[in-house]
Amino acid sequence: MSSTDEAANDDEYGEAEINDRGRLTIPKELRDDLHLEEGTTFTVVREGSDIRLVRHLPELQTLSSGRSRDEWGEDAFRNAGEATFGGR
Repeated sequence: MSSTDEAANDDEYGEAEINDRGRLTIPKELRDDLHLEEGTTFTVVREGSDIRLVRHLPELQTLSSGRSRDEWGEDAFRNAGEATFGGR
């Protein structure tokens, strides 16, 4: 975790209140800062008398142009280490 991440953990975003249906609204500024959108899911974790929400990250998707390895040629699939560090 970087020092900027740790500093961000200490920010306060006001208060939240559970409504009569048990719903809790995350303050808009925090939703914007964390890029939380409708449908974002969390695991709810109890830590003593505290509650922690752990965001589920979306599955990564592989995108393809539909071309095969042969169509791209060998240069498109070079070893990342070699391409980055010149084969050291």
